[in-house]
Amino acid sequence: MERDAIPAPLKRAVLVEAGHRCAIPTCHHTTTELAHIIPWAQTKEHTFDNLIALCPNCHTRFDTKGEIDRKAMKIYKQNLGLLNNRYGELERRVFEVLAQSNERVFVVGAGSDILLNNAVKDGLFEDKNVYGLSLDLQSDDGFKKSFPLSFTYWLTDAGVEFIKRYAIGDDLS
Repeated sequence: MERDAIPAPLKRAVLVEAGHRCAIPTCHHTTTELAHIIPWAQTKEHTFDNLIALCPNCHTRFDTKGEIDRKAMKIYKQNLGLLNNRYGELERRVFEVLAQSNERVFVVGAGSDILLNNAVKDGLFEDKNVYGLSLDLQSDDGFKKSFPLSFTYWLTDAGVEFIKRYAIGDDLS
């Protein structure tokens, strides 16, 4: 049986899922290929759940050298779904930065409190209410409101464990 090309919409969906980067968190190279988690020779089909974006190096390490096993690849795929469905772009970028820096405190600008809301709700980050710059509004009719222009977050112990698991590609669920 001759192998058909992966349909363009399916290829696009898999690449978008991984942000057009290698799906392995410690890699994230931007040159990508699609890999079958369970080999095409066994399944004889291309499905979203069985495809993952990998850089050529990680693809070789998985398919040819066996340095990355199938169970790990399934976890990487599962983690992509969790990260993409639960956490927004800013949250995922903060996870990456924290995984690389090992920092526990970070500051973000106005509006970022809303964009980090799910990570805060999940107990990964804690707003310590450290006040810095703010915008104070007052109207002639007595209305007063102060808006913070920056937010300081601490990575909780649960957040540290999550970031460690994220960085090594361990199961996040």
